[in-house]
Amino acid sequence: MTAAFTPGPLLTGRRAVVTGGARGIGAAVARAFAAHGATVLVADVEPTPDVAFDSGAVESIETDVCTEPVHPALIEHRADILVNNVGHFVRAPQPFTDDVDAQWSTLHEVNLGHVLRLTQAIVPGMIARGGGTVVNITTVEAHRAIPGHTVYSAYKAALMQFTRSLSAEVGPSGVRVNAIAPDLIETPQVPYADLVPEEDRGMWPRWSPLGGPGTPDDVAGAALFLASDLSRFVTGSTVHVDGGTHGSGGWVPRPTGGWTNRPRNP
Repeated sequence: MTAAFTPGPLLTGRRAVVTGGARGIGAAVARAFAAHGATVLVADVEPTPDVAFDSGAVESIETDVCTEPVHPALIEHRADILVNNVGHFVRAPQPFTDDVDAQWSTLHEVNLGHVLRLTQAIVPGMIARGGGTVVNITTVEAHRAIPGHTVYSAYKAALMQFTRSLSAEVGPSGVRVNAIAPDLIETPQVPYADLVPEEDRGMWPRWSPLGGPGTPDDVAGAALFLASDLSRFVTGSTVHVDGGTHGSGGWVPRPTGGWTNRPRNP
């Protein structure tokens, strides 16, 4: 029996850094890692992470990974696992032809730039210690269109390709790099409970094969798999946690203008 399938916590003795771990998907990931024995350091602009855990330990530092230099504590944590979770649309949808390049730099930092800096700061330590794993949280829009958020999707696609190329580069050193592409996940950032009127909630089975919405814990389960030895022979891959929308769905133009991926009359 391999170590990956030995009963018990999956991350005993591991050390993890999770960005944006105060709420939503990041908090769920930190909670899952701690429950499986990891010592977790959460980096977030909010001072207190909303994280409950059963075992292990969760600490936090208040820092903006998108605008500040890499906090020394993130390097000193000696992480075996790095979860680059921070990302955001930043603004409401608008046509690319109306976009202004002043917003592009912000979108770049939130969705790609800080990931490059933080990963470059932490991966050398993983290599020196004999290995580790990086999990990048992308989005289904790294793989399909999202009208009104063209620049955002471009940076997310770049993050996906960064995942693939870095995995090839550092794989011989024992570091694995993978991604998770969520969609239709109920979070503070995308609150479907508010976005979908009550009379439309019965239509979830039309919007994804598994219905929905999903929860942050659904994403945390994939992160736990990618961080643990269960995925010891997996690198350069993307796990789609989306209820099946990547495999079956797409955007539909509204008769009144704009686009939706939640059509009322498909």
